[in-house]
Amino acid sequence: MELGKVINVLIKKKGLTQVEVANRIGKSPTALSQIIKGNYNPNPDTLQKICDVLEVPQPILYFLTISEEDIPIEKLELYRMLAPSIKDFLIKIFGEEKKELLNEV
Repeated sequence: MELGKVINVLIKKKGLTQVEVANRIGKSPTALSQIIKGNYNPNPDTLQKICDVLEVPQPILYFLTISEEDIPIEKLELYRMLAPSIKDFLIKIFGEEKKELLNEV
């Protein structure tokens, strides 16, 4: 899943609007929309602000961008074997409240 799509899903899960998030990160709604659509990659500062607003650490955000379609077929079995352990590891590091995000996105 693309970074923008993950951000959009998390915005919805938090019950926020794109306008609210844009205001909180100091960007225009258009700029945030461009990030969500994948037309623009956020700089590290903007990405951190988005993570702060969504209360999601960057490692979890990046992990959520990985889907089985991103994995080469010859490594898919390994990914399927390791992904649950990685999710558990991230939950232990960042807290139980992130479990729902990791299991639903």
